[in-house]
Amino acid sequence: MRNSLFSIPTFVTVLGLTLAAASLAAAQAPAARTAGEQYRSVTALKDIPANQLIPSMRFMSTALGVECEYCHMGDRTVETPGKAAARRMIAMMKSINDTSFAGRREVTCFTCHHGSIDPEAAPAPNGEYSKLGVAPFFQPNGGPLPGPRDTIMVDAYKAYMAKDPLAGLPTTDQILARYVTALGGEAALRKITSRAITATAQLAGDVRGAQPDLHVPMQYISKAPNQWVMTFGTGNTANATGFDGNVAWIQGANGNVTEATAGNNAPTPPLARVRRNADFYEPLNLKQQYAQLALRGVERINNRDAYLLVGTPAGDLPEYLYFDTQTGLLVRKVTAVTTGIGDYSIRTDYSDYRELGGVKTPFLVESIGVSPADEVRIHVEKIDFNPTIDAARFAKPASRPQPPAAR
Repeated sequence: MRNSLFSIPTFVTVLGLTLAAASLAAAQAPAARTAGEQYRSVTALKDIPANQLIPSMRFMSTALGVECEYCHMGDRTVETPGKAAARRMIAMMKSINDTSFAGRREVTCFTCHHGSIDPEAAPAPNGEYSKLGVAPFFQPNGGPLPGPRDTIMVDAYKAYMAKDPLAGLPTTDQILARYVTALGGEAALRKITSRAITATAQLAGDVRGAQPDLHVPMQYISKAPNQWVMTFGTGNTANATGFDGNVAWIQGANGNVTEATAGNNAPTPPLARVRRNADFYEPLNLKQQYAQLALRGVERINNRDAYLLVGTPAGDLPEYLYFDTQTGLLVRKVTAVTTGIGDYSIRTDYSDYRELGGVKTPFLVESIGVSPADEVRIHVEKIDFNPTIDAARFAKPASRPQPPAAR
């Protein structure tokens, strides 16, 4: 779960560690192991961290617009034509990146496929320049626009560049200050030094609709300046994720505990992101979290206008923050984590803000990754302010003993 009052991105941090709440329902593979060591049938992606394999396959599935069975065909242990084709495509993608981009991952499956198993090899006859706000070279009736095409393109581009998308908008500092005020103000926020949140996570039971959604109990406790722990589920099959201020850890359903560390080829250690997002008073310190923070304009989010701020932390991927132009509240955050074949985007929406204890908090948090399988809705049920919390609650626990194997 997320730190629903102050450290808005904490829920995203948890997803960044586990890549989706659904992933918490399975045992976590140690980040130090490679996919080839963990899974004997993996070849093309054998050198990536084991805990990047499932997100990498979900990335491919979404990039091609297919389900897992398109390649696996019902049996994960046998070879299929889809698997063979995927390996060839991965090798081609790596070769392009190695030879043309000095090993940087600039080309991915999505670069060509864009949600189709058959990527287009030629542009459409009326190619539109929508990203630049430039009209197509054809009239609505299909006839060509008058004048040389070069002139039309140059004139349209000049008109686009002459526009000032930030004209009349507030500054970045004003947007952040209004956000703090909308939450209740700095004095009210600082009166709270710990909290305990009870919630229910609604998980997609099956992306094809064959099963009902799952509803899993969650508890999230946190304490200033930067400690938190989330429990997902109950009993001996519960998962837990936490941060004691120095060490981030994950306890899988099988009881095994691992630390959240950087995997092979990861651009930034997950721990660095956890440290940044674990700030109990994160809304008060947002500006300090980013090496660069800029206003990009206004976008439509859930039928409402929102200011878009793009923040780039030092050594990390950009993050996109959307603040409602009317209420000043944060309504969406988009971030990403690294997989073996591309960056895995995570979008989190915040709504149903309610005032409690002099501050506002969203009671509904909806998050989805690249794959619909990672969709989760958090329904906050109860929040306790300033409970007494022993620091030991945040410490990395010992792994639970495993039951003897059945014979």
